[in-house]
Amino acid sequence: MRGGLRPIICIIVTIIVIVTARTALVAQTVRVLVLDALNGKPQSGVEVHYFCQSETRNFLPADSDRTNSDGIAFVSYPCKEDQKIVLDVTALPKEECGDLHPVTFNEISEVGIISPPDGEGEMHCPTKISRKLKPVPGQVIVFIKKPSWWQYHF
Repeated sequence: MRGGLRPIICIIVTIIVIVTARTALVAQTVRVLVLDALNGKPQSGVEVHYFCQSETRNFLPADSDRTNSDGIAFVSYPCKEDQKIVLDVTALPKEECGDLHPVTFNEISEVGIISPPDGEGEMHCPTKISRKLKPVPGQVIVFIKKPSWWQYHF
């Protein structure tokens, strides 16, 4: 009787380990949604760069992913608990609006982040689209737009 239970217990333990490991991997992935700041359309083919940052230094090498046809890049969160992730979006000729400050995994997973398009940073953009959105846990929303002549030259 004992010999018959042992394989069943091994199978149950294996299933628990696999399910737990998959959950842990999924929990460490961040969705980055890139939208056009003027019309709110998802932007495909945009490169999302990311790296970790602590209080005193940046941890390189930086890595990157591209957005899919829905404007979403799935970024694996590589940072340790005491570090924050820095996200930067490149989509020439369009540029990132405002400046997304470094954020922790808890901020992203519990509340979600909407990057302020009119915040401090390279280029200020209208907030018409961003005001209508609500944060989604596990997701970061970033806005881009083509700079105006004035923004491009000054």
